[in-house]
Amino acid sequence: MSELIQAALQASTATKDVLIGRGVLGRVPAAFTRAFGDRAAVVVGDERTMAVAGRAVHDALVEAGVRVLDPYVFPGDPELYAKYENAEVLRDALAGLDAVVVAVGAGTLNDLAKRACGELGRPYAVVGTAASMDGYTAFGASIAVDGYKQTLDCPAPTLAVADLDVMAAAPQVMTASGYGDLLGKLPAGADWLVADAVGAEAVDPGVWDLVQGPLRHALSRPEALAAGDVDAVGELAEGLVMSGLSMQAYHGSRPASGSEHLFSHLWEMEGHGVDVTPRRLSHGFKVAVGSVA
Repeated sequence: MSELIQAALQASTATKDVLIGRGVLGRVPAAFTRAFGDRAAVVVGDERTMAVAGRAVHDALVEAGVRVLDPYVFPGDPELYAKYENAEVLRDALAGLDAVVVAVGAGTLNDLAKRACGELGRPYAVVGTAASMDGYTAFGASIAVDGYKQTLDCPAPTLAVADLDVMAAAPQVMTASGYGDLLGKLPAGADWLVADAVGAEAVDPGVWDLVQGPLRHALSRPEALAAGDVDAVGELAEGLVMSGLSMQAYHGSRPASGSEHLFSHLWEMEGHGVDVTPRRLSHGFKVAVGSVA
């Protein structure tokens, strides 16, 4: 764990531990026990993410002696969507279980688990499978309600894990989405400077450094990211994790969201790109377009 992440965790409201590195799936059981004691675990994923990492996480927990319930697995096809009905289905399935959710997936699964656990008043952990967005360590879940995307209130995970071998093997389009989401921190930072200059919202230097400090470096190797370079993906993943933690530290989205996100939110409320196949237009792509608009 980098010094920046350690510093960010000191100020976070919910997330207490972050694991980033190669081959860290095997360290999930120890981190789970540190975070949740002797509570049981239940892995939540879909058929795709279970094959990528979910089954490995489940088996590692079992082998380490953690009490593990049967996984809850969404279908892999059609592509899972973060709509409120799916959060309700998951919430209802979990309601009778005395176990901590370990969500294995990217933005959609993280948001569904975050909202379901938030409604149940339970902590959860997430194992990210792609460096595709900064929501892993952020509070709030982007959920479609009556067809319109909204940010619903719910706490961030207690534990977040990013295995870089898994993330580097994710579809290139997902890594590109994460790059677009992180790119949005440039105009977001500029907006914050303007807000500070006109006396609307002062810059918090400590929180500013959490996002803007590693930002240029994390964005500096797009070609390596496109090639699936593990080190470059690690830098991107750390930047995205720092972005989410900064919002916890600030108790608001200002450090990581500005006018570029207004474009994205508008398009998401309109359902733009929801029907695109084989993969929906991602939040990160919309943020990237908003960043240059």
